[in-house]
Amino acid sequence: MADALDNECRVFCRYLAGREATDYLLATYRAAHATGAVEPAGGSSAFEHGVVALARRSGLLARALDARARILAPGSLLRRKLVLVLAILETSAETEAAVDTPTHSGPVGLGLHLVGLGLAFGCLFVVGLLLSPLALVLGGGAESA
Repeated sequence: MADALDNECRVFCRYLAGREATDYLLATYRAAHATGAVEPAGGSSAFEHGVVALARRSGLLARALDARARILAPGSLLRRKLVLVLAILETSAETEAAVDTPTHSGPVGLGLHLVGLGLAFGCLFVVGLLLSPLALVLGGGAESA
């Protein structure tokens, strides 16, 4: 299970910050899972575990499934895991700049950046919806990480 969590953390770290996970990040991510802090109250469904199993395969899948979850399942297991990785990234001296530094310059740059983000989000949301049936298939045999 530690290997699955490490792989998951690496994929989510690349997706959220565009960086490789540090040893600190991996250890903190595993420790949070060991305490049960990630699991929603009442547990997670097989579908939610399937979504996570699919998302841990690549950053693009994680991005698409996250777009879907932002709208349809904001308290889902995937969102909780992504928030955990983001919190660890923001509190680590090695990675906080990668998360908190603005990526645009000036109002025009910001406007173009927001338009691009909106278009990308819409496309990823549709892809996430299309991937949902596959998460159902994976959820039946997914390990609960």
